[in-house]
Amino acid sequence: MNFSRKPKSSNIEILESLHIDPEELTEELRFSYQHLSKVLSNPKAFTGLNDTGEWVMSCCPLHAETRASFGISKEPPYHCNCFFCGYLGTIDTLIENALDLDEGEGIKVLLSTYIIEEQRRSFDMVDFIDNRRNKYVIPNLEESVLTSMKNSRASDELLYQTGMNYMRSRGFDDRTLETYEICIDTATETLVFPQRTRSGELRFVQKRKIGNSYHGTKFINEGSAIKKDIIFGLHFINKLRTTKHRIRRVRMVESPTDCMSNYQVGIPAISINGRILFRNQIRELQLAGIEEIDLMLDNDKAGEKGMQDAAILLDRAGFIVNRVRYPSFPALKDSNDLLVACLLDRLETYNVNLIGSMIK
Repeated sequence: MNFSRKPKSSNIEILESLHIDPEELTEELRFSYQHLSKVLSNPKAFTGLNDTGEWVMSCCPLHAETRASFGISKEPPYHCNCFFCGYLGTIDTLIENALDLDEGEGIKVLLSTYIIEEQRRSFDMVDFIDNRRNKYVIPNLEESVLTSMKNSRASDELLYQTGMNYMRSRGFDDRTLETYEICIDTATETLVFPQRTRSGELRFVQKRKIGNSYHGTKFINEGSAIKKDIIFGLHFINKLRTTKHRIRRVRMVESPTDCMSNYQVGIPAISINGRILFRNQIRELQLAGIEEIDLMLDNDKAGEKGMQDAAILLDRAGFIVNRVRYPSFPALKDSNDLLVACLLDRLETYNVNLIGSMIK
């Protein structure tokens, strides 16, 4: 296929109104690409990041290489160019080609992630969507898919018990596992973590391979690729928003198991499914009635960078922002390690709003 001759994107106008961080987007594309089978023939795709000032360079996702020759422009409408294979296009069509998505899906991924930049010329989003032949609707996963995974227990009770016993060994009781609908998909030999929207719709399921004898990737996502508004566990908190039991303060952690660990000891928590907090997720937190965030991403370099970035964004959005202080000894990585060590509910917090303001 000749990628160098791409038809002009019909989404130029909307791309010119989006504020996109090409480096952040490249990292997300790398994460999504590694779940595709073609990563075996092109394992370096979207790696080797280099900011040249006008372009964010990485290894091309459309051919195998070890030196970064593919660039995403840092200015709207975010043109893409591979200086080796000659690919030319805009970021929406690049997403479709790299991730094997249907035409029109690339712009949906971007719309689910990035906000309209108000400083640019006015753009009527409602009119744009209403007048498209195919209106923009974020797809959800049918509940029957999750039900089928739950019912697969009948075909392999031994595997089911192996997976659930592993979760129990990590400190979770049956009440916590049932609350978060954790199950085993025996067909794929994976632990299943349902990922729901703030209002409770099933967007996708995150699967984790059981044991260490598997081949290929450890994590598999099934369902919609649009996930930058998803916060694991937020739908429970949103249900209480208009009640006398409203939750205003939560711990923000990286993974579903970290979220569940805090629930296990009675601390309201949500997981952002990684170290990067997205603007769409901030909006979801606001809509759920949350006012105060205790940051507790993983106790490593990536987690520290994630908490620094999140503190700035949350501070600007008007949240009270605190950091949870990890114990100096023993050196434990995350909430689940602290749960197993019986230390998770004994941690101090300190406010970082002023620090965030100083960094702005």
